[in-house]
Amino acid sequence: MSKMRKIILVLCLLSLLVASVVVQGAPKMNVMLYSSMKDSQLSALQKGFSKKYPNIVFDYYTAGTGKVLTKLTTEQQAGGICADLIWVGDPTNYIEFKRQGLLMQYVSPEAKTIAPSLKDKDNYFCGARIVGVGIVYNTNLVKGNDIPKDWDDLFNPRFKSYVCMTDPTFAGTTLYAVAALTQSEKYGWNFMKKLKANDIKLVKGSSDAVNKVGAGEYDVSIGVDYIAKDKAKQGSPLNFVYPASGTPLVTSPVAIVKGTKNLEAAKLLYDYILSLEGQQVLVDANTTPVRSEIELDIDINTIIKNVLPVDDERLIIEKDEMLKKFDELMKK
Repeated sequence: MSKMRKIILVLCLLSLLVASVVVQGAPKMNVMLYSSMKDSQLSALQKGFSKKYPNIVFDYYTAGTGKVLTKLTTEQQAGGICADLIWVGDPTNYIEFKRQGLLMQYVSPEAKTIAPSLKDKDNYFCGARIVGVGIVYNTNLVKGNDIPKDWDDLFNPRFKSYVCMTDPTFAGTTLYAVAALTQSEKYGWNFMKKLKANDIKLVKGSSDAVNKVGAGEYDVSIGVDYIAKDKAKQGSPLNFVYPASGTPLVTSPVAIVKGTKNLEAAKLLYDYILSLEGQQVLVDANTTPVRSEIELDIDINTIIKNVLPVDDERLIIEKDEMLKKFDELMKK
């Protein structure tokens, strides 16, 4: 072996040794995420993130939006929020978080290509996935002309007592859908009255509404797209319908908690969630991404154009009144 080759070999070995020392000597960090997303999605993100950043311990707490908000309020009153990031469904929660001074401004380099409509203008939060709320039906029980295509099809006498939905008190996505329908000039509260007349049943979780249809307990439900698609992928007899007259779309933002002691790790996780790699993990978990660069098997642009809109500011003002009216109508 020539002298030059020996020198090159030694330099290569030294560089590998230095790289090894850097990795092994990297300071351990922690990051905690509170989210209403499903455990399967979060564990997939956890796996990908931990592989990329082995020196960061990524943990999460997952529950329905209502429980997450209760946990945040309890911790805040006790002296400090334990979460470094928050990722729930209802965008109006973030407007309130922002007003309360709970969030930190952060401009992620991964957010450059994300549509401005999905981002807070002051950079306190950014949409991290798109959740559609529509109609879920059991493919073994509902066939032919009975397959629902639009919201009014839920009034079909065929579905009387065999239609369900999540109580909006427990799920931010359903609350947003109820707001979209009741704010709509076409549907309004008359839509809810007709659902009640068809003896709709209430369940306590977004997954429950889908699982009970898959199990045959109900024929149809108002449900979340990614939950239905995930269950269908696992073999459950389910299909999801984006209603022809419009679909409520929830942008499900992610945000960093102001005053976090794990800021560096929080920024890295925030970036990873919005990155093409992180968004692809969500796609693989049957969730619609916010990055337009990712190819999908559905025409998300058409769905977005056909959105059933929500006036977020109005919802913030009317939320308590809306839930009270919903309870009085649907739970008597």
